[in-house]
Amino acid sequence: MRHAFIPSLAFLALSALSGHAADDARLTIATERVVVFKDGYALFLKTAHGTADGEGLVFTDEVPDGAVLGTFWATAADGSVVPMTAQWVERRERRERTTACVSTLELLRANVGKAVALGLASAPTTTLTGTVIEVLDLPASDAPEAGAPSASAFAHMMSGREDAPKMERVAGAVRELVPQGGALVVVDTAEGRMVLPTSDVRTVSGRELTTTIVRQEEVFTRVKRLSFPLGVKAGGSRVDLRLLYFSEGVRWIPTYRVSGELIDQATIALQGELLNEAEDIIAAPIDLVVGVPNFRFKTTVSPLALEATLRSALVAAVPSLMNSQYSNGTFAQRAGERRGDASGPAGVTDLAPDLAAERQQDLFVYSVPATTLRKGMRATLPLWQMPAPLSHLYTLDIAIVRDAQSGARAPERDPADPQSPLRFAEHRVWHQFQLANTGTGPWTTGAALILRGSVPLGQELLTYTPTGRTSLLPVTVAVDMCGDFTETEIARVPNALEWAGYNYASVRKTVTVTVSNLRGERSRTRVSVALGGRASEVSDAGTVQLGDFRASDWNDNGQRAPNNHSDVRWDLDLAPGEIKTLTFTCEAYVR
Repeated sequence: MRHAFIPSLAFLALSALSGHAADDARLTIATERVVVFKDGYALFLKTAHGTADGEGLVFTDEVPDGAVLGTFWATAADGSVVPMTAQWVERRERRERTTACVSTLELLRANVGKAVALGLASAPTTTLTGTVIEVLDLPASDAPEAGAPSASAFAHMMSGREDAPKMERVAGAVRELVPQGGALVVVDTAEGRMVLPTSDVRTVSGRELTTTIVRQEEVFTRVKRLSFPLGVKAGGSRVDLRLLYFSEGVRWIPTYRVSGELIDQATIALQGELLNEAEDIIAAPIDLVVGVPNFRFKTTVSPLALEATLRSALVAAVPSLMNSQYSNGTFAQRAGERRGDASGPAGVTDLAPDLAAERQQDLFVYSVPATTLRKGMRATLPLWQMPAPLSHLYTLDIAIVRDAQSGARAPERDPADPQSPLRFAEHRVWHQFQLANTGTGPWTTGAALILRGSVPLGQELLTYTPTGRTSLLPVTVAVDMCGDFTETEIARVPNALEWAGYNYASVRKTVTVTVSNLRGERSRTRVSVALGGRASEVSDAGTVQLGDFRASDWNDNGQRAPNNHSDVRWDLDLAPGEIKTLTFTCEAYVR
């Protein structure tokens, strides 16, 4: 089947703007640079070139959907700010389309002026021969059919009412202009001119029979338009503009690969995984930013975007990623994941070819050369690879929770099936890598794949690590190290404290922690216990950090507010086969 699209001369512009903003005033837009942040936003820098019309106006239909309030700016070549106007442009355009005839009526219309032989239902044994003069039709109606978009419908849509249709942009709603009538056809025969019902025609034949028809269609389009009124003095002159806006829809996710022999050094490689749900990025440099700047109104759409709200395109496209964003601020506060000064000589960071990195105020930027990333595409960009000094640390972290019925317990020791006689006797000891950042830039928070040769050891989260600092990367549970704790009451004093009108008893207990090194080599080990109460008399040079009451230390509502929270910690170097017993005293007040 052959299809031909032939624009007709009939053109109806429903917008006042489209009447004087001719296509020769349309700007050519090019993306100059895109600055991408980890939270799903990006800064777009663009250049625009064109020739102003007689009134000094230039325009573009490339209007961003996700521009943020207060970040949309246009400047001239001299740096002066240029005014902008934004509105919807509606137009109706007629076109012709050639297709096959799909009914007897369309065959008759297509063969006007041609000699044909008609088979009639009313006279099955005879054939009517003649020339088709015309099909008696009325012109197609100019009124849009039910369901077709109209100016009033779009105004209703933009009102923001809940019952308004959700068609914010129409690329080309098509309505076929079908002639009305068609019940009668006029045929010149040897006996004279005859008018007969088209429904009586069963067959149409002829030597020059045409089986295609030219259909008339009306195309309704509604697009955004951004105009720049530069004044009559700029009429007919060349215009060079720069556009800048901060928009949602583009995100980069850092991912690491930690590999090598992993004895005293690791090779760390960083790549950025890009997601683009905003707009096409064509051959433009991309800056990937470590850190998130403060944009207070980033959830408020700019009026120039002509949108009621931000579309949250990334949330719709990849909800699992956008609901679990990596936060530098959150992980920077996690104890034990950033420690001390980095030891060892300064490392050399091997940036990917043509890649530059620089610090911008409190942000760190990786600049990637010209890249094409169309809307809906995903990509990975290698950023750097560097050696990092590595040491091994084994950590036993015990969180004790108390209640009035069962006393102290650790949730991870509870069996999955409460009816099972199985009880986990000991706590898990984690093997962690302590990695030193001796490079020239910070490590941003990201997923880290750990490989020894071709064997995967695991995947965890490498947290934000400034230059000259270290970070702990959990690897796996150490099967040849284990730990446990017990506690024994040593004193109970009734009415030891009056608090808020209540009398509390003082209960003192000795807490005993055991950690065993069943490995065949010395193991640097960190043991920590978090619990409610005041810890003291810590053995083996352990340390205590006292804090205020924490509700998470208690599994009941027993008015535990008089109690402190205590963090007890030991740093040990365990010999092969060594079993270390650690003790401290804890005092808690109970009712």
